[in-house]
Amino acid sequence: MGNYLLQSYLDAGCLVHPDKAALVDEQGALTYAALQAEASRVAHALRDSGVQRQDRIVIWMKRSARVVAALLGVLKADAIYVPVDAKAPLERALKVIDDCRPSAVICDQATIALLAEVPHPLACLRLLLVSGADQGLSPPLALPGRHWEELPAAPPSCRYQNIDTDAAYILYTSGSTGSPKGVTISHLNVTSYIDWAVDCFGMGPEDRVLGTAPFHFDMSTFDIFASLKSGATLVIASDRQLLFPGSLLDLIESQRVTIWKGVSSLLMYLSSTGALKPGRIPSLERVLFGGEVLPTRHLMTWMSVFPQKRFYNVYGPTEATGISAYYPVMRAPAAPDEPIPIGKACANTEIILLTEEDMPASVGETAEICIRGSGLSPGYWGDEEKTSASFVTNPLGHSRHDRLYRTGDLGRLREDGLLEYLGRKDFQIKFMGYRIETFEVEKALLALEGVQQAAVVLCASPGSDISELVGFVEYAGDADDLVMLQGLRGSLPSYMVPKRVVQLERLPLSDRGKIDRAALRESYRQLCAGGGRP
Repeated sequence: MGNYLLQSYLDAGCLVHPDKAALVDEQGALTYAALQAEASRVAHALRDSGVQRQDRIVIWMKRSARVVAALLGVLKADAIYVPVDAKAPLERALKVIDDCRPSAVICDQATIALLAEVPHPLACLRLLLVSGADQGLSPPLALPGRHWEELPAAPPSCRYQNIDTDAAYILYTSGSTGSPKGVTISHLNVTSYIDWAVDCFGMGPEDRVLGTAPFHFDMSTFDIFASLKSGATLVIASDRQLLFPGSLLDLIESQRVTIWKGVSSLLMYLSSTGALKPGRIPSLERVLFGGEVLPTRHLMTWMSVFPQKRFYNVYGPTEATGISAYYPVMRAPAAPDEPIPIGKACANTEIILLTEEDMPASVGETAEICIRGSGLSPGYWGDEEKTSASFVTNPLGHSRHDRLYRTGDLGRLREDGLLEYLGRKDFQIKFMGYRIETFEVEKALLALEGVQQAAVVLCASPGSDISELVGFVEYAGDADDLVMLQGLRGSLPSYMVPKRVVQLERLPLSDRGKIDRAALRESYRQLCAGGGRP
């Protein structure tokens, strides 16, 4: 019997339709049978090299279908996969490796060359090379007399496991200290989420899922495992296709994609470039967007161009595995300032709004979004202090085993029972004696004609100890900053109006597709240092 996750997903898919494409990328397609065989060979290679149950295995490879085969092989070996962004600086990868202390690193030709130059302690790691036509075992992996093609294609036997506590993967997110922190996700977390998602979004073998999320990002959990669970085909967009809106739409059309769970910034980019045209992407039926707020004007564009498609606003932090709340958008918003709710909790999940006094918030009251349920991570890898600070005993519960996760997000419950996202607690600032929700200022900016995207940040003021509230916008064309500020004064109190508005061609994004506010502060510092006062 294979690993639980694989037994219920990949193994079942291989039995039902072995010759159907499970994965498609720029290099071609892998059938369910071929994916099963390649993942099994990875598992046997890891087992033969001494990898033990629940060992961490880092996957450091360029984006391709081979990454999916590798991570499934790790799961088949009863180990934990830890994906690393191949485009990230070497220093970042080394921090992850140092923190999770893997017993092996799965590489491709590009990344193995980088690791080969790293001195001790990485020199003692097992390195497994999986790369296109040159797939095989590199010399650092000691398997005397065995070549890749000689490894068994049948799944290895499953060792003892506990679905409730055994980890499936660790995803590293940016930490407040500058060092990445690893979020541990168990097999129960994944199966609980995916079983619900496949049913909720009506997924089946006829579906073709567009994969645009990086594999080190939690959105990839849906792409990979919902596809396997439903017997669908996962179409993996390349880095090149993600850069050009026309190429991405061409991919959706040529591969007849039916469902896409995309980060909001990518939907916003497709909308703002004018790439969306009636008659395009006819196969796409369902669009799920999340990861960050999608400005309402861009949803209005999507829904006006494609009125027959179904749109879902989804919400959920990495620490809760995937989607914690969702909202089927039944009609196009009437105006750019109309908020899009995140809806209601999904199955096996409860969302609790807690005040600063840890009391339940009233309807309409702003409070912290807290999550409990079977999707809740066991915690941060190797960091009890961070875990105990974020995963706490439910103050409304009756048992110390009743846990909830403090998201740091703010929300409020509307009269209609729907939940509305209101930004981050750590974006709530004290300025000139006032408490300001930067999210509210950003909404006012986005309501201005021509503003495509916006972020508001408290920046250091040159030559002064007093910080400045600065707005950054992407604008369609050229705008007069003074006109924008005047527009804000018509909807915001004076203390919430930014001192300056800076126009950028594109707001900087982190590797997870979210606005990089630290980069905005630095760009403002450089702008002022160069005398380019906006």
